[in-house]
Amino acid sequence: MKLSTLNLITLTAALTGSVSAQNYISGTVKCGKPDISQPPIEVGDRASHVLMVMKMTCRYITPAQLAGLKLTTESVAELTEIVGGKFQDRGYVVIATENGDKAYAHTQDTGIMKEGGAFTDRGTWTITDGTGKLRGIKGKGTYKSSGSSEGEVSQMEGEYSLPPSSAVSAKE
Repeated sequence: MKLSTLNLITLTAALTGSVSAQNYISGTVKCGKPDISQPPIEVGDRASHVLMVMKMTCRYITPAQLAGLKLTTESVAELTEIVGGKFQDRGYVVIATENGDKAYAHTQDTGIMKEGGAFTDRGTWTITDGTGKLRGIKGKGTYKSSGSSEGEVSQMEGEYSLPPSSAVSAKE
């Protein structure tokens, strides 16, 4: 009886470990000039309080991988609130891999704008799902960026996990 209980505990621990195993990720992306299709909207409650919606495309300039897949580009859509020289972003990201699989994430950050349009910010990201080999992926981490109205460079790091392969197969 003790041997069976011990085997069950070992099996349960092994399965739990495979579900929650965390994988480290880090990388650097360079984003081009954002596409701001609408001019900033003045809120009107105080000076320098505006809202902006922008979209940008980024490419990985240092290698990063999810589940052994090389990350190539990101498509980012953001809503930015600016009050004076400070801002907050909420964004949505589609991360593309070399084989065409994608991961989906959302971001949020706060930052400071400087004279001439330069800025720095820090934030968090959360991966919510993906396609193909990345289906069921979950992850979270941090990033920091610097740039100008012409583009930016972001460095990110964090952890992600994938469901066991049998759980992914069952969803398909």
